[in-house]
Amino acid sequence: MFLSHKASISPNSYQVLEQFNKEKVLINSDEVCLVSNICPHQQSLISTKNGVGNRVCPYHNWSFTLEGYPITSGRTEQYCKNLQPLKTDKVHEWNSLLFTTQVDFDITHKFDNMVLMESRIDVVKANYKNVMDLFLDVDHIQTVHSGIYDMIGITDTDVEWKYYKNGSTQHVRQGAVWMAVYPYTMIEWQQGSLFITVAMPNGNNSNVHVFKYMDVDSSVTWKLNEHVWETAWAQDKNQAELINGFALHNLEQSKLHYRDFLNLYGTY
Repeated sequence: MFLSHKASISPNSYQVLEQFNKEKVLINSDEVCLVSNICPHQQSLISTKNGVGNRVCPYHNWSFTLEGYPITSGRTEQYCKNLQPLKTDKVHEWNSLLFTTQVDFDITHKFDNMVLMESRIDVVKANYKNVMDLFLDVDHIQTVHSGIYDMIGITDTDVEWKYYKNGSTQHVRQGAVWMAVYPYTMIEWQQGSLFITVAMPNGNNSNVHVFKYMDVDSSVTWKLNEHVWETAWAQDKNQAELINGFALHNLEQSKLHYRDFLNLYGTY
């Protein structure tokens, strides 16, 4: 799952992650890693906003270093001590993007100079797997998105597919690359822009975390790229909500590859 662009988190700081309902933070200390944001005392969230330095639980003032090591026991020092470090998970970097799993996509495009322009959460009344299915479906572009991608010169949707252990890539002839990191993350790169969506389960719905990046070194017009992406995304949200169930038959290779992953890791 996508976490953040490396440039978005400053040294010696932490970033509260909405993808985990704020239950984990991304820290940048000696190395970038994930640290639990749940106080072991009585399960309160420790931090609700991004910050720097030590973290203090607002419930009883238990304090922790940036890396999650206990410092003080606050108001409970006499009867309950803060002794155990917070749980830590490894972070994997690929092309300046940070993930919970390794990404082995073989592409040459660089994402170093991306600046975050907007992040938000969109609620989609559809299963997250149906949202991913739309991303893996080239056939719908000419009907659902008729004339939209033409505005940025993408008129041929005959893409070159490549398949990997935990994802796939679609190389578009006009220079764009669309990448899926299973089971939740979708990445769209086109000249000058990077649009990332993370579709997280939320009951029968999906909380889709949207991250929009602009390449500061590109001469391509950001506003046009953003307009095209937002228009296409609105159409995909609507189409996802029209899908009743998760298809298991009459599928193209891209969707079969996704289902093989889901079956392998027990996420059907």
